[in-house]
Amino acid sequence: MTSHTTTYRLGDDDAVLPAVKAQLSRLGYSVGDASSSVFDHMFDYAVRSFQQDRGLYTDGVLGQQTWGQVELARHRLGDRVLRFDPVRPFAGDDVAELQRSLARLGLYAWRVDCVFAERTHAAVRELQKSLGLEVDGVAGPRTLRGLSAVTRGQASGDLFALRETARLRSDGPSLSGRTFLIDAAPQIPVSPDPQLHREHDAEMLGYSGDIARRIAGRLAAVGASPFVMDADNREAEQLADTKSSALITISQDLHSDAAANGVAVFYFGSVNGEQSPIGRRLSQLISREIASRTDFLDCGTHPRTWGSLQKHRVPTAHVVVGYMTNPEDRRRLHSAVVRDAVAESVSVALQRLYLTERNDPETGTVDLTALRAMIERSDSDR
Repeated sequence: MTSHTTTYRLGDDDAVLPAVKAQLSRLGYSVGDASSSVFDHMFDYAVRSFQQDRGLYTDGVLGQQTWGQVELARHRLGDRVLRFDPVRPFAGDDVAELQRSLARLGLYAWRVDCVFAERTHAAVRELQKSLGLEVDGVAGPRTLRGLSAVTRGQASGDLFALRETARLRSDGPSLSGRTFLIDAAPQIPVSPDPQLHREHDAEMLGYSGDIARRIAGRLAAVGASPFVMDADNREAEQLADTKSSALITISQDLHSDAAANGVAVFYFGSVNGEQSPIGRRLSQLISREIASRTDFLDCGTHPRTWGSLQKHRVPTAHVVVGYMTNPEDRRRLHSAVVRDAVAESVSVALQRLYLTERNDPETGTVDLTALRAMIERSDSDR
C-alpha cells in the first residue's frame, strides 16, 4: 500500500478496502469478509480497535492518520532489509522493533519513533562493530541474526525513559533558569466536522492563547524563560530539542454531541509500551491541579501517539481544556477567573514536577509564588 488521501467510513465501497482488511487481519483484527470491498460494521469495529490500540482518534474513519499507521504496521522485523535513506527514510513497526532491540543493548538511547534515521543507523553500525560484522549500517539478514542472538533472553530496558528521568532529577527543584514552551495552537485530531471548526476555531485560539500567556507570566515571575507559540508565531519551536525543559500544549475540543465535556491531559505513549515517563507524570500533576481548582469534569490522563506529542524529545503534556460544543464548558472558558485557575494549575504542576515528596504540599493548596517561597525556605534550612 502507498500513502492515501482518500477517506473511507462505514457504508463506503471501494476496491482498495480488501487490501486494508487483509492487512488488519494479518495484525490479528477480526474484519469479517476480507474479500468484500464494502466498509461494513465488522470492518468499522476493526478500524476502531486498531485506532484505539495505536493511540489514534477512535472515530472508525480510515483517514490520513489511520492510513499512516496501517502503512507503518505493514512490516515485521526481517521482512525487508533496512538502511539509512535520507531522501525516503524507511519507516514502520519493523524499524521500531529494531530500535527496541538496540535499546536493550544500550546502543540506542532515543525515543522509539519507527523511523530509520541517523541515530538508528549509528546504533546498527555500533552493533555490527561489536559483532565483528561488516560495518555498513544496513540491517540485513546477518545483522538481524546477530542481533537476535545477543538479545535473546535479555530484559527490556527503555533507555530513553531512564535518560529523561535522570535529566529531571539532576537539575534541582528550582524553575529559575529553565526554558518552557507553551503551544497555544497545536495540530491534533479534534472533530472532523468542518462546520464546528468554522463556528469555534477563532474562539478556541483566543482562549488557548490567553491561558498560555497567563502560564508564561507566572513562570517568568519565578525566573523561568517561557516562550508562547501560536498560529502566527512558531519561531520558538526550535528550542524544544535544545534548551526546553518541557512543552505544554493547550487546546479545546469539539464534539457533535453537546453533552461531551471535561478536561483531559495527554502524553506520549504507545501500545508497544514506549512512553515518556516525565510527560506522564506531568500530565497527572496537571490533571490533579485542574480538578482541585475548577469544576470541569476530570477526564483523566491518557497516552497517545499524536505527532504533537512525539515530535520533540522534550517531555510534553497536552491539556485539552473543555469542549467548545458544551454550553457549561464554554461558559467556564469564557470566565477569566477560570482561565486563570487553569494557568495556575499548569504552573504549579510544572513546579511540583521537580519536587521530592518531602517538600511537596497537598494538591490545590498553594499558588506558584507560595510554592516557590517554600522551596527557598527549605533550601536555606539545609
